[in-house]
Amino acid sequence: MPYALRHPLDSSRTAELVSRALAHVDAHLDEVLDADTLADRAAMSRHHFHRMFRAHVGCSVASYVTWRRLQRACALLASGDEPVLEVALSVGYDSAQALAKAMRRELDTTPTAVRRGASAPWKSLLIPERLPFPATLSAMQAPAPESEIMHITRFTDLPDGIVALTATARGMVDNNMSRAAQTAFNELAAAVVPTGLIRQVGSFMCIVPDDAHGPDDPHCRFVAGMVFGYNMASLQGTCAQPDLPLKGSLAWQALAPGRYAVFTHIGPYDTLYQTWRAVYVDWLPTSGESLRDAPPMELCLNDPQTTPPEALHTEIWIPVQA
Repeated sequence: MPYALRHPLDSSRTAELVSRALAHVDAHLDEVLDADTLADRAAMSRHHFHRMFRAHVGCSVASYVTWRRLQRACALLASGDEPVLEVALSVGYDSAQALAKAMRRELDTTPTAVRRGASAPWKSLLIPERLPFPATLSAMQAPAPESEIMHITRFTDLPDGIVALTATARGMVDNNMSRAAQTAFNELAAAVVPTGLIRQVGSFMCIVPDDAHGPDDPHCRFVAGMVFGYNMASLQGTCAQPDLPLKGSLAWQALAPGRYAVFTHIGPYDTLYQTWRAVYVDWLPTSGESLRDAPPMELCLNDPQTTPPEALHTEIWIPVQA
């Protein structure tokens, strides 16, 4: 069962798995280091690893890898006389120019300046993520304060055969997917509303399948979906697949059947990350549950156009083993 978590997680085991991924980064800075590679090393589902990593480490996989590469590069530049190209290759950049570009972009400095003794502002690499960066393993293992304890709403079983009409948009801006979400849902609405089929939509949902490569990743996908004839929250109805022309990014996508742990977030969408983090850091390690290799989902329970942001209800569906 590759990529799947093979056993329930406790807090120490979670920290151990994430630490295993961090150790792999440090030992292989000159190799390809992406979320899939590190998920494999940590024996975690690729669908959950990037959220687990962000929840425990405080930043995306890409931001952490960049931070460690540039930190190592600056240490080598400051302490030795190896050519800049040699330093660049040793930390995963394919040229001296690529390393210099990354240092200018992320640290506002240059290899020459660092070699002359200039210090590098390391925290600037992670501040845009707007999440705390735990410096020690003990910080990764620390439980959430009592006020932040996450409680599950329910367990549910999604039957086989549930499909969603989906639209996909790309782009994270200021660590937020709101623009992509609006684009994707607008594409769905433009295709469905004129047909009158909007009255048959039983569920509005979404999938965010990618690990964002920084707070302004133009390629990070947001997948918005409409399920016709079936209410996912109540598990009632009969799923339908009306005959609609598929153009643009529109597609029919099967939703992974099986058991889910469901959590309820109340509040604006831009605070959803707080509930996601609580699920992975607080609830999962002590739940005795194992994750399935399937993408998590969000289910919108009310209309953001008519509901105040503070009253929005969103369910987070985490696929777990039966």
